[in-house]
Amino acid sequence: QGEKYASDTRKEASKPEVSEPEVSICSGEGSFSPPSDIIIDYEKIRKMDKSPLKRVKPYTIKAYEKYMLDDAGNEHYTFLNYISATYGDCRHFTDIGTRYVASSLAAGSNFKTPIWTFDLPTSVERKEAFRGRGEKGWKKVVQAEGVQIKFHNVDLMKVSDEKIKFYLGTWFVMLDTFHEPDTVPFEREFFQRMIDIGFKGVLALDDIHLNSEMKKWWKELQKGAEKGGYKTYDITEIGHSTGTGLVDFSGKVTIKK
Repeated sequence: QGEKYASDTRKEASKPEVSEPEVSICSGEGSFSPPSDIIIDYEKIRKMDKSPLKRVKPYTIKAYEKYMLDDAGNEHYTFLNYISATYGDCRHFTDIGTRYVASSLAAGSNFKTPIWTFDLPTSVERKEAFRGRGEKGWKKVVQAEGVQIKFHNVDLMKVSDEKIKFYLGTWFVMLDTFHEPDTVPFEREFFQRMIDIGFKGVLALDDIHLNSEMKKWWKELQKGAEKGGYKTYDITEIGHSTGTGLVDFSGKVTIKK
């Protein structure tokens, strides 16, 4: 149940950048370095307590509530809860592809780590998750639960290098957008931009086995790992059934099956 940009970035050239002002009180903001070694412990992920996800599931669309509580290996939300609960600190996580806010809610379910979520300037899909409250009303109840989510409607391929470094100035980024890296090459271009700015954190990719284009791109990432200075891990067993991959630029990720 992938989060995704609502439309092709190439069609948004005339749209202004719109995002919320940032106020950071976290001294670690801007650092790509993970807080410690990151162990992807399959057994612990499978046994994660669902209570945090139960608390946040009412704030996505009704149809997604069951997905948020589905087992690791079927859906990726338990994995996101594990990452935030085990390793999240005061630095924000970056979620590319807001859609119905489900991934952001799961990533913020440690009730400590702020989530900055991004979609295109024209995207309105998240409004369905508000369930009639409006954005201000939705934010009020979500913040009362302890989850901090900032919405950004911006074409990330058109912002300055300084701005993209700011948005990605953390150690964990989730990318879940078009899933057509040849036809609509946002994922491919955004990944290259991460390399160009020197990102040294951990990137999670959803739906790496969804279709032929995603399968091809994932193989390309695997082949380019040594040259690109990163390692790749297929964690579909505890992620999303359509494929979840990690790209580790930090050298701190270990897989424990």
